[in-house]
Amino acid sequence: LERQLLLQNEMRERQTAMQIAWTREFLKYFGTFYGLAAVCLTTGAIKKKNPGILLPILPLSFVFAYHYDMGYGTLLQRMKG
Repeated sequence: LERQLLLQNEMRERQTAMQIAWTREFLKYFGTFYGLAAVCLTTGAIKKKNPGILLPILPLSFVFAYHYDMGYGTLLQRMKG
């Protein structure tokens, strides 16, 4: 029974490590998209003099912040305890 608990704990740790690795990899691509979108939307808002063009940056910021916190922050520690 003790060995089974150890193996189960090891499997959970591996799954957590895979989740962190996936999030960090996703963050590379999403961060590039987010940065490019922010620059393009800002440029468009300045050229057209319409600040409403910047609205898509808001939800993208929340997604970026969530994944950054999960990959490099303390989200997993807060979820555990």
